[in-house]
Amino acid sequence: MKRLTLAGLLAVSGSLAACGSDNPAPADAGTDTVVPTDNTVPADTTPTDVTRPDVAPADVATDRADAGGMTCGRLPFTTVMRAGNTTTVMGNNTQAWMDQTMGRPTGTSPVRPPTANRTCVPMSGQLVYAYTTGTAAASLRISTTNAGTPRNFDTVIYVTRTCANTLAAAVCNDDDPEYAARPDRRVSSLVTTEVFPAGTRVFILVGGFYPPGDGTTTIDRGAFELTINELPAVAAGAVCDVNGLANRCDANLDCVADTVGSDAGRCRTRGSVAGSLCRTSEPRCDMSLTCVGAGATGVCVGTAMPDGACDQRTGCPDGFVCATTTLGASTGTCRRAGTTLGSDCRPAGAMGGRCDAPFVCAADIDPARAEDCVAAATMGGECDTLRSVCPTGSTCVTANGGTAIGTCVADGAGARARCRASGTRCDMGLECITLGEGTAAVEQCLRRSATNMPCGPALQCPDADTCYLNDLTDRQNGICGATGQAGGACNTAEPFCTGTLTCSSPTGAGLCSTVSTMMGAACDRLRTRCGMGFSCVLATGSQTMGTCQPDGSVVGADCRAGDMPCAAGLTCSGSALSGGVCQRAVTAGMACDPVNGTTVCPAMQYCLASAFNAGTCAASTAMETEPNNNPSDVMARALTAPTLIRGALGRLDVDCAAVTVPAMGRLVAVVSDGNGRCPVNIGGRIAMDVYSPNGTTVRGISQQNGPFGAGSCSHVDGGRAIQAFAGGLAAGTYYVCIRGVNDAAAATPVATEAVPAYVLSVSAIAP
Repeated sequence: MKRLTLAGLLAVSGSLAACGSDNPAPADAGTDTVVPTDNTVPADTTPTDVTRPDVAPADVATDRADAGGMTCGRLPFTTVMRAGNTTTVMGNNTQAWMDQTMGRPTGTSPVRPPTANRTCVPMSGQLVYAYTTGTAAASLRISTTNAGTPRNFDTVIYVTRTCANTLAAAVCNDDDPEYAARPDRRVSSLVTTEVFPAGTRVFILVGGFYPPGDGTTTIDRGAFELTINELPAVAAGAVCDVNGLANRCDANLDCVADTVGSDAGRCRTRGSVAGSLCRTSEPRCDMSLTCVGAGATGVCVGTAMPDGACDQRTGCPDGFVCATTTLGASTGTCRRAGTTLGSDCRPAGAMGGRCDAPFVCAADIDPARAEDCVAAATMGGECDTLRSVCPTGSTCVTANGGTAIGTCVADGAGARARCRASGTRCDMGLECITLGEGTAAVEQCLRRSATNMPCGPALQCPDADTCYLNDLTDRQNGICGATGQAGGACNTAEPFCTGTLTCSSPTGAGLCSTVSTMMGAACDRLRTRCGMGFSCVLATGSQTMGTCQPDGSVVGADCRAGDMPCAAGLTCSGSALSGGVCQRAVTAGMACDPVNGTTVCPAMQYCLASAFNAGTCAASTAMETEPNNNPSDVMARALTAPTLIRGALGRLDVDCAAVTVPAMGRLVAVVSDGNGRCPVNIGGRIAMDVYSPNGTTVRGISQQNGPFGAGSCSHVDGGRAIQAFAGGLAAGTYYVCIRGVNDAAAATPVATEAVPAYVLSVSAIAP
């Protein structure tokens, strides 16, 4: 039996070297970290119904024994006396931080997390507690999200059953997942473990997140209140939380969602139903079910009939694939290999060829591509980097480096085309430059930029320079900065920067810039940043230039920590802990800011965007209506006027809207909470895909537009050069689809996350 999830469709994007691979993403001058560009399609790790984000399996006793007796690694531990089902511990890690770091921040801690567990982020100032469960099997819910923990103390928790200097296994959490998507996001921590047998001793490590905050937004040491709750194991057939945050099923039971993507489910015997984990011994699944996957991660699935519906729980027979033409869709139809767009090619020499006409096997034309059936593009004609292949000797070059509609350009003949295999590698004015390393390396024809000059998909910085973003709404283009110089990367050793310049990171992994603490001083988010207690408040109409203003003092400034985050007459979009900014209230019909969050519309009104950064306050006129997971679901419901749509995204969910666009018109679409904030957790995004009138051709993908608060929401404006795929359109019905994406570091990364509420502004703007 063959079972294909999104990987079968998205894998095409993994071979973009064949269609014009883009430059490495510029580093972000706003956050001093490298960020995905709009053309990045997430690797598909579509979760099963039993995947739980932000938690890890219960620790197994594989850590080496303590060498020093009553210690956890090199640290002494305090035994916590059990006080019924809820135990509270008051602590303060300030002295531990001083002892362990000698008063200087350091990422090296006495007890280090498992190297393979991505949820276990570094911490400093560690305190260790030992706790023993009661007389019944129980799951532990361990949290610092309590009244005794300051709102700005960024805590981290590790839980392990045996300790060593380096843990072999642990369950960890940085930011409380139950608060992550709320306006007042907590940076405190919460973990819920798997069910432990009665009388199990566990070690709980509490510390501050490393690298630390600036002392005003977040801190890495201080007082905290730790609670330990014992949750009874949920019995077979009882209601459970698929995410594993509220409860856990008893041993050998799995929480299987009521429906694919649902957060609620019931505890089922392992191997008994579709969606449960496989048993570790044969038979791994009950009759009529098949185990897909190896080891402890295998999942039991059923088998659909040919041309029947398929999803996470229902695979396809051998020789069939679960075909879908919508990115992120969790359901599809079982189709024979070679018969439909995106399906596997038939074997070489098969009767009828490798793909049914008009499709061709991408790998036959370009060996770097996957063996998928795609459309055949023509030299000089339109190509779709996901679903078509250019003729041999040509490259699909897209506008501004996005994954979108492009043009088949002869190798060597244009910027971002592949270099020719021999002879003159590139036309005059272009240089053949190798991007990436190893098997991911690709040779492209690019232009060379210079220090302090623009850089982007077709403009490569000098080898010693770094391309840093200066407009947080443009994840493609920036300015070349020389290492150690203003706008460049910090040196790898001290002095990190030359002269009076300061590195934005205490470890040197940041950006060299001038720090200004003078009110009204110019800032540009690249070479001049504002010092502690000041915000770079953008000038009207600019996404790059502004002036330094005290936090909380004016519209657009960061909120202050504490109970008075903004000056009188202003409100905070969230809190200082979630990237909130000070907003001014505007009335119905007045201008609003849909992307920077500097305005807030009246109750029950939202910002209806006429451009990515301009709009007016209006009432929502529509609610998302299922089914709307595919363009084909909404073809008959095309919008003809600018509309604000309210909705929610479940896990593995996609919501689409159809929009009628006049000839040479453009699309403007913004997804947010309606007032410039993104309603996803800090590790998540809402991606936006634009489809052509045929409902299958992907015109463009927007995945991270910033600068929203927690997480990142996407927007599209066809009037911008970086999103030309949504402008100058032929008359017709186009489709805007949104989907949740989870980037959070997790032991088992998931491709989607639930979004409890969003507002999608969609407009077709006439030329």
